[in-house]
Amino acid sequence: MAAKLGVISAAFRPVQLAVAALAIGLLAGCSFPSSGNNQIVFVSDTDGDREIYVVDAESGESSRLTNNSGPDEEPRWSPDGNLIAYVSRESGDKEINVISREGQDLKRLTNNPGLDSSPRWAPDEPVLAYVSESAEDGDGGSEIYSIAVESREIDQVTFDGPAEELGEWSPDGEWLIFYNMDPAEERGLWLRNPSGVNLVRLTDDQDFHPVWSPDGKHIAFVRQQEDAQVIYLAKPTDDSSWDQGVDETRLTHGGFDDYAPAWHPNSKTLAFVSLRDGNPEIYTMQADGANQKRLTSNKADDVSPVWSPNGKQLVFVTHLYGSADILVMNADGSEQRRLTKNGGDDIMPDW
Repeated sequence: MAAKLGVISAAFRPVQLAVAALAIGLLAGCSFPSSGNNQIVFVSDTDGDREIYVVDAESGESSRLTNNSGPDEEPRWSPDGNLIAYVSRESGDKEINVISREGQDLKRLTNNPGLDSSPRWAPDEPVLAYVSESAEDGDGGSEIYSIAVESREIDQVTFDGPAEELGEWSPDGEWLIFYNMDPAEERGLWLRNPSGVNLVRLTDDQDFHPVWSPDGKHIAFVRQQEDAQVIYLAKPTDDSSWDQGVDETRLTHGGFDDYAPAWHPNSKTLAFVSLRDGNPEIYTMQADGANQKRLTSNKADDVSPVWSPNGKQLVFVTHLYGSADILVMNADGSEQRRLTKNGGDDIMPDW
């Protein structure tokens, strides 16, 4: 693990700083947060391997942003909508890159002999959290780091963990939430400040995929029960401080898998995926679990729901046409439109 300090790693592991000190001028003067972005970034293998694309949610016009010999995955918009962070295997290892929304100014941020993944933007500044696993360790362990994109200054967030997996930043930027599936004594949801202090354990069950509500008052997450995956809600016990314990509320029931919760921008509604109809379909529900409504009705899998910035639409992935394609629909499930028709698998949308 120690050999990794000094490299810029990305979403699950240790690091060693060995990157050219190129200033990222395109970030200078960027203001966070968001400007209304009508483009959806996604991954497609239509050209032979996985590359990053963007598609306009209204016109359906798409363009390729990356073009190299290794797969590119996990694209994430910056809060201001000007940049995209993603994971690339162009060099053989997984590294974190940043590119502009026009496909210009490509910058490689990490150079770690291992696996860097899961880039997550801070809510109000050009900083990425990520996971890094050093090739030298070989023990399956991973750690979480953060990197200031302009200076490439890094902070180690977790230490000597088994295999941390990153959730996301709290909306106020105070916490990073992460989780462990194994070993049993490390299971559950955890919080840590981005500077690497104040470790807080929120839950101790088989909990994963946590997502903060935009107002910062709740965390939706998935729990693996004996018979199914179930969506839960956590909130601070004293309604103000996450480090004083949480109250949990179970939102879905029935003995079938419910997963991939995604918050509406108003923090009052969740989209999610459910297998209650025999195959994955997109549903919505209120934040207390009420009014669960089915939005898609296909014999094929519908997955990966993501809200538009204004909350009026959802983008998702469907396998209805054989390969995976990107579709968009209104918040009530109406006016479903197919945005990609390229014959490849189009996945991992972010809006």
